Amino acid sequence: MFIPNTELQAQQRQDVWFQSTNMLSRQFALEDTSLRPRQAERKYEDRIYELHGELVWPQPIGDSKGVTTLDQNTQLHPAIVFLVGSGLNSTHIGLYANFVRENLEQLFLQYGVALLYFDKRGVGLSEGRWHRTDLYERADDARAAVQFLRQQPGIDPERIGVAGHSQGGTVAQILGHLYGDSLAFIASLAAPTYDTQRRLTHEYYSMYHCSGEPQDIALDKAQKKAISDLNWVNAFPLTKTWRHLSELTDFNPAPHLAQLQLPAYFAFPELDYFVSAEWGVEALKQATEKVNFAPETTENPTNTTIQLFPGLDHDFIPTSDVCTGAATESEQSDELSPKKPVYSQEFQQHFQQWVLSHLGLGLI
Repeated sequence: MFIPNTELQAQQRQDVWFQSTNMLSRQFALEDTSLRPRQAERKYEDRIYELHGELVWPQPIGDSKGVTTLDQNTQLHPAIVFLVGSGLNSTHIGLYANFVRENLEQLFLQYGVALLYFDKRGVGLSEGRWHRTDLYERADDARAAVQFLRQQPGIDPERIGVAGHSQGGTVAQILGHLYGDSLAFIASLAAPTYDTQRRLTHEYYSMYHCSGEPQDIALDKAQKKAISDLNWVNAFPLTKTWRHLSELTDFNPAPHLAQLQLPAYFAFPELDYFVSAEWGVEALKQATEKVNFAPETTENPTNTTIQLFPGLDHDFIPTSDVCTGAATESEQSDELSPKKPVYSQEFQQHFQQWVLSHLGLGLI
């Protein structure tokens, strides 16, 4: 039976800075046949961004000299880079504080896995403008985080994985294709595997359906609103949120999903207000052609594992329905009496076991 580690091992938290440049994004633009060479060269500015993050080290445990949970053959820590979702407020110390504590730190620190979080461009102390950063630039920043980890004494450069939630999961998908030979795995958690128009359509469908519209009418309205909004944000990006959406208008992850060669884990909550599990699985199967569906299967020639989680919302918290699950963590609590979210142990168990197995570790 899965029992989460409710008391975290003492740990060291290291404030870190690293640099990122538009390398993958520029390379991808140059390969885009729809762009003229000069357009491709000018698509991404040539500059260096200073990004701020936090490296969480597992604290040595045991005797006074420090007997650790490290791999006894290498004495090096495997590591996970975590990628947050969209928006200005998505940071590991704010919106994602509970998520990373319970779904990363409580699951992996006890096994000697180090964790790296970092703020996106224009968020926290990181340089740049989040609303003018597209998914390829976010992949560049994730690549820079991996490179930073590979240079740290005590980190095993051959056992670094990337996990992302929501938009961060989409970034992990891109990175798995364009930088997969440097990664042990990617994990895409509650992230769409289809294009931006369909992503908006599902979110708007949830909005209309939760307001009482019949399914067919809700879907029709959602499709029309998605098309209309994408046209508007491209013509009049009046707010930072609209400006960011305009950066994502033409994005489709299918070419990247089709090229994944490394172990990849996709988790879909079935009562997700923002991402359709049904559409996500369908798009993923079409892109990868063959997908292993059984969680208990040990041999997977395609290296891709999908898991569906009934009764969970976008954050992998149990919910009674999609509409209830739409409430954000901040809406579920108040400042005077904050309620600790209870994440699904089923999700935690499967996610933990899959990651540990692909880092060469196992449950004790």
